[in-house]
Amino acid sequence: MAEIRRCISCNYERGFHISFMATEKGNKVGLICPSCGQSFDIGWVLQETFEKPLPGRKYV
Repeated sequence: MAEIRRCISCNYERGFHISFMATEKGNKVGLICPSCGQSFDIGWVLQETFEKPLPGRKYV
């Protein structure tokens, strides 16, 4: 798989935000460009996830 880093809509090259959407097959992972807001379905589905996200390390 090639690196998924550049938005094909606006050419922003510094990565994406991610989103999760509940489906019948699990939680679908999507990408959202932080520059133009375009969303992308990359076909990733997580079978097992927490009902409520657990806090992890805080990066500052």
